[in-house]
Amino acid sequence: GDTLSNLLYPVRVEGFWGYADANGRIAITPYYDAADDFYDSRAAVQVGDLWGFVDRSGALAVPATYAAAGRFADGRAPVRSASGKWGFVDASGSEIVPPTYDLAEPFSEGLAAVRKDGLWGFVDASGNVAVAPKYSDARAFSQGRAAVETGSGWVYVDKTGQVVLQPSFAVERAGDFAEGRAPFATAQGWGFLDKSGAVAVSPRFKSVGLFSNGLAPAQVGDHWGFVKPDGSESIRPQFRDARAFAEGRAAVRINSDWVFIDTAGRVVTPPFDRVGDFRGGRARVEIVDGDKVWTGYVDLSGAYVWYPIR
Repeated sequence: GDTLSNLLYPVRVEGFWGYADANGRIAITPYYDAADDFYDSRAAVQVGDLWGFVDRSGALAVPATYAAAGRFADGRAPVRSASGKWGFVDASGSEIVPPTYDLAEPFSEGLAAVRKDGLWGFVDASGNVAVAPKYSDARAFSQGRAAVETGSGWVYVDKTGQVVLQPSFAVERAGDFAEGRAPFATAQGWGFLDKSGAVAVSPRFKSVGLFSNGLAPAQVGDHWGFVKPDGSESIRPQFRDARAFAEGRAAVRINSDWVFIDTAGRVVTPPFDRVGDFRGGRARVEIVDGDKVWTGYVDLSGAYVWYPIR
């Protein structure tokens, strides 16, 4: 798979998309109409109206024959056929799961959420049904469990479909586990559950994100800050928007600009119009001028490794 140190990053040159390495050198010649990030040594690329996948050498490992494509994980990727149905291909392009589902999500921890006839379930990497479609919504597996929506609210199931966490109160929305905490919402707002299903942080926030680097974004009134696993404030609410930490950096919005902060809350980069999250020490940034968008990449200090003016 991709170690984060050898990732390739989508770049646009004269209207076409290719890939650069972490030092800003072209690794795959720009040729494609669109290009997504690398996951599991494959990246989705668009040729005309159709999608396929390239490997790290730039060869089309999966031919561009699909109407849409998700990302690889566990050696599988969801793809949408011309019929409008979703299935899964392996890294060489073989159809592991024929296109029979209305929707399909990427694999996580060996299972993928799929929707059929309006209900969600899970399939394994061979395409066998692991958990029969019976839920009105479902999230990916994380830390061994997945949030699913039943008639009486959200619960968490294990990989056999057994309910392993059923809070004693109605959960209106639920999120993925990360660092032993999962976000949940009641009429009172958003909080966090622990791995036993107990309330670790009482539901009192307007919105929250996932824990990473020991902190989670949390919205109080109109502003976002960051909280610790017990819900206490770590970085006071002061941002217009905020995303979870990745590699020790979190994207936050100050007025109309995005910057990155470190875990102490210090701004460590210049401002940008739009930003992605850090992967392999690099983050995608965008400069927007009217309907024109220039894409660049910066390192952890905010210095460009790929200038958005090329």
